[in-house]
Amino acid sequence: MAERLATLIGLYALLGVGYQIVFGQLRALNLAQGALFGVGAYATALTAETIGPFALLVGPLAAAVVAALAAPPMLRLQSHYFALATLALASLINLAALHAESLTGGANGLVGFGTALPHGTTLAVAVWCVVIVSVIAYASVFRGAAGEKARLLRDAPLVAATLGIDGALWRFTAFVIGGAVAGLAGGFSAALTGVVSPEATGFPVMLLCLTAVVLGGARHPLGAVLGATVAVLLPELFRGLQGSWLLAYAAATLAVVLWAPDGLAGVFGRPREPFVPRPIPPVERPLELVLDHVGKRFGGVEVLSDVSLVVRRSEIVGLIGPNGSGKTTLLNVISGLERADSGTIALDAIRIERRPPHAIARLGIGRTFQTPIEGETRGMGLARAVSNGAAFLLLDEPAAGMTDRERQTLARRLERLRRRHGLIVVDHDIELLMRVCDRLVCLDGGRVIASGRPAAVRADPRVRASFLGAPA
Repeated sequence: MAERLATLIGLYALLGVGYQIVFGQLRALNLAQGALFGVGAYATALTAETIGPFALLVGPLAAAVVAALAAPPMLRLQSHYFALATLALASLINLAALHAESLTGGANGLVGFGTALPHGTTLAVAVWCVVIVSVIAYASVFRGAAGEKARLLRDAPLVAATLGIDGALWRFTAFVIGGAVAGLAGGFSAALTGVVSPEATGFPVMLLCLTAVVLGGARHPLGAVLGATVAVLLPELFRGLQGSWLLAYAAATLAVVLWAPDGLAGVFGRPREPFVPRPIPPVERPLELVLDHVGKRFGGVEVLSDVSLVVRRSEIVGLIGPNGSGKTTLLNVISGLERADSGTIALDAIRIERRPPHAIARLGIGRTFQTPIEGETRGMGLARAVSNGAAFLLLDEPAAGMTDRERQTLARRLERLRRRHGLIVVDHDIELLMRVCDRLVCLDGGRVIASGRPAAVRADPRVRASFLGAPA
């Protein structure tokens, strides 16, 4: 009995480790993990009599193939739409297991293959060896830079894109690897029970997996192990309560959620400080960022119209204008977060206006945002943009909320950055911009109404009327 429980805990811990990659690290509520567990179980059972113990390798392969085929359309969806799509995938897999009787045995399932697979102590040792390797690999991969990239994709996907992180590739890889790990756990389950039925693809397996990860800790390396231990042992401990054991199980689970919101593993771990990547030597090219007659509309509203601008390396250009004039939208269009409806944007001779944000970032565009990521300062956002090796930096209100002393420090830092970068700075602090900028560009209603030396732009009657609030 103890050996069987140990094996159960191990295989559900393995299922949870795979789920942590998708749900814990990227915060994607994948409700097909349990069904992929069942795919691995069926694949192992169907091939066990032919290839023996090597059938345990077929399970993760089959689950990975299903995940890879299903991922592209589903990963385009966001939030609850993605969750619903994965739930639909799980339902299709369950229906296939139930109705493809010639392959799966239908409601009766598959039996008689267990003798070809490891069992007993051999199986328990194999399961826990794989669990230990998986936990160590998980901890190693998501330590340092990789963990920071995952955190950005989870908490600030726009920031991640402007740092050159391909979120679509990350999500696809995580979904497929998580599915493969689930398939391996399903293969171990088939070896343990000697029976595979449609229940292996059912939602109770998914519910157990989700419960284990939430209870143990969605991102902590040991979270899946602790959660699986609790999820497997609590029903056994409360089984003597007969019909009331589910109520006791729910109460115990609720207690963990209330008093250990980061999971049981969070009690033993400390929050990690935000990680700033090591500085990367700035790229030597490109030398110019050129916008030519750029326009952008949102429905019937023209936000940018015929905007032309050239920024060179070692130059700071200040972008000013009243609220709603299109300043942030212009930065979004340059960095690829919004697509221009007209005009061209180029880094030297390379056109970038139709490229995705991560590709634009890799070509030499760095970006900061008005609102820092939770737990970080504005300085961290700027440090991250600089460390990415960008030739041109787009700074959105870097001085907002700063004291006078902090603004002076920022001005000195911008002067240092000019030596290796070209900068576009959006800010309402006209005195700061007058001090550090080579040129000012003023937008009003999405159009450039003035451009030139700071003193000349500040004295322009149209700028005084629209931005400074003085009579024209």
